[in-house]
Amino acid sequence: MQNNENKLMKIQYEYDNQEYIIINKCPHCNLDIHPTVENRYNFENNTYKISTLSLSCPSCKRDYFIINHFDNVGAPNERFIMSIPKYSFNENALVKNTSQKFQQLYMQSINSELLGHLDLAFFGYVKSLEILIKEIAIFQHPESEDVILFSNLNTCLEQFHSTNMHLFSKKLLEILKNDYLYYYKTPDFHTSSELVKDCINYFLLYLEMLLKTYSLNNQAKTEKPLKS
Repeated sequence: MQNNENKLMKIQYEYDNQEYIIINKCPHCNLDIHPTVENRYNFENNTYKISTLSLSCPSCKRDYFIINHFDNVGAPNERFIMSIPKYSFNENALVKNTSQKFQQLYMQSINSELLGHLDLAFFGYVKSLEILIKEIAIFQHPESEDVILFSNLNTCLEQFHSTNMHLFSKKLLEILKNDYLYYYKTPDFHTSSELVKDCINYFLLYLEMLLKTYSLNNQAKTEKPLKS
């Protein structure tokens, strides 16, 4: 599971005696950074006050914008409007191992959470996990593709990921068994998104290990000396 310091999150950032909310990772290279302010732009009318920071990543040297608003917001994190470009995994090797369907849904879920759309993010993370788990199962058992695609998530886990089942908490299994029921009956359902995200991170690492193992096995086969 990931440590908090490696996770994407909103953080406080002070510039010119004003506190802003930014994301802790560069939207280009995905690294955890402390960006440099290149410029600031303020926009204001009778209703709204918006401030945009032009930031530069000390790692990849690329620029991006973070937009905050300061018009009667509640919690500080609600100041965050968006980043330009949106956060992505263009440089993330683990995510590159997955399909476009997984990448698109996972990225939409992450950006939904950043924008405060917690309901969409919750269901998006659960479905992202389902796609990832089924893709790995198909990779390992291509002859069972139809069975895997038509099975529900818990059945897929029990039949094709039984060696990983001990990693799932009772609460996580409850979510995966019926995500709508959990959403309907749990007022603070969005806090459980962290469990689902940790599980996604685990299976991304698991997929990388599988791909490396298959690559090494294939390499060993091709390099096997011919019998004399």
